[in-house]
Amino acid sequence: MTKHSYYLIILFTLSSTILSGCVTKPSNEPLVLIVQQRATQLTQVKQWRLRGKIAFIEQHKNRKNKRESATIAWRVNETNHTQELNLTSYLGINVLHLASEHNHHLIKVDGEEYRANNLVQLVHSLTGLTLPTKALTFWLKGLPYQSTDKVKLSPITQLPVSLSSFSDNVQWQINYNKYQMFDGVPMATQFTLKKDNLLIKIAINKWSLTH
Repeated sequence: MTKHSYYLIILFTLSSTILSGCVTKPSNEPLVLIVQQRATQLTQVKQWRLRGKIAFIEQHKNRKNKRESATIAWRVNETNHTQELNLTSYLGINVLHLASEHNHHLIKVDGEEYRANNLVQLVHSLTGLTLPTKALTFWLKGLPYQSTDKVKLSPITQLPVSLSSFSDNVQWQINYNKYQMFDGVPMATQFTLKKDNLLIKIAINKWSLTH
């Protein structure tokens, strides 16, 4: 794959987004209640932003892994159906910009602009890949995308530590390593997403949630 493709993959396989810290276990509340409370809080969040770092790693058995890294800034308004995402090199150079309003999407990369009404098709036309753009909005929050998703919870914090999910008949494994409180909600700050030989590492230093 080209570097162009790597950044497009990062764009939609992230999604989110890392700080240190752990959330302590709430006092003696039933596990199901804790999970339901967090899910309810997150469904009420209609606007969110994140900032952090992201690394895309293509793993190989017989040769050196290939790695691409960037800083990420992503802003989503679910009420207005808008989003804006920027990937920036460590030298401060913007390498990819996405702007969406309802079903109108614009991607700027390598000095070129690409527009489409179907974001999945646009990404596929540029990279040849079908990526789970809708599912990511659930996975980044630690929420199941489908009823068949398998979520493993920490016996200590009662928060998701891993999630196994299918999107477009492809299995993804998401691992959540650390959490921190942002705007009253425990959010993952370190996690990985894996599909076949693709590994995405995300480190978020700031979540902003608006109810």
